[in-house]
Amino acid sequence: MHVALTPVIGQQGVAALYRRSLHLCATQHPHLASICGSAQAAKGLSSLNAVLAEQSQADGLLFGEVLLTTFYTLLTTLIGPSLTARLLRDVWEPSLSDAPSQDISP
Repeated sequence: MHVALTPVIGQQGVAALYRRSLHLCATQHPHLASICGSAQAAKGLSSLNAVLAEQSQADGLLFGEVLLTTFYTLLTTLIGPSLTARLLRDVWEPSLSDAPSQDISP
């Protein structure tokens, strides 16, 4: 997301969205406040992996989902849903190197 958004809103813009997303996560999900605080103290996206690695799998997944959803929603309110979708299309689409999902329908 950083790579996709930096040319449009700059590094400081991406960092500001990240910090705001962390703040909103902590206020909307008080049980995640300690993780948000650790991520905020880490000062950057590159340190987020280390913070997530310290969490239980369930907490890490929940935090990641909440953070990404909050970031996406915040970006959508700022630049609109169409532009957000276009800018982040490559981020959300599965990689060609990923194994194809199996059809489990009867």
